[in-house]
Amino acid sequence: MIVQVKAQLSFEELLNVVKLFNSYDLEKFALCVRLMQAQRKAPSIPRRESKLLLKINKKRPYDIQAAYDNLIAKRRAKTLNSEEYQELLDLTEKIEQFEAKRIEAMTEFSGLRQISLTQLMNDLGIKSPTDAYKKYIRCASALIL
Repeated sequence: MIVQVKAQLSFEELLNVVKLFNSYDLEKFALCVRLMQAQRKAPSIPRRESKLLLKINKKRPYDIQAAYDNLIAKRRAKTLNSEEYQELLDLTEKIEQFEAKRIEAMTEFSGLRQISLTQLMNDLGIKSPTDAYKKYIRCASALIL
């Protein structure tokens, strides 16, 4: 997305520009802002920590998330056929693997910083894994039923 703006923007003007972003670009922008915050707090972090931060902040691929959301909507509407059901199971597994790698990176990063995983997540503004996994548990339960 390309947005034309004046050379100088007030905070309010910048917020108005950001409001024009679609969801994907807004997530990307928010990630960049979080990375800038992290750099200001620790302008020079070790290479390993930098790589872990990239893994931690990596978003799910858009195509996988979009397909998953579409199939969840079909399941809720009770219009999911058996082929789509299998695709939903496959996508759920991919998402779980993605999230597991992310949690592994968070765990390693918290170990390097010698802080708890909870503290790291608070510092980085990451939602509680219990919130994320409640969603997965509800999804898995609905698939079984």
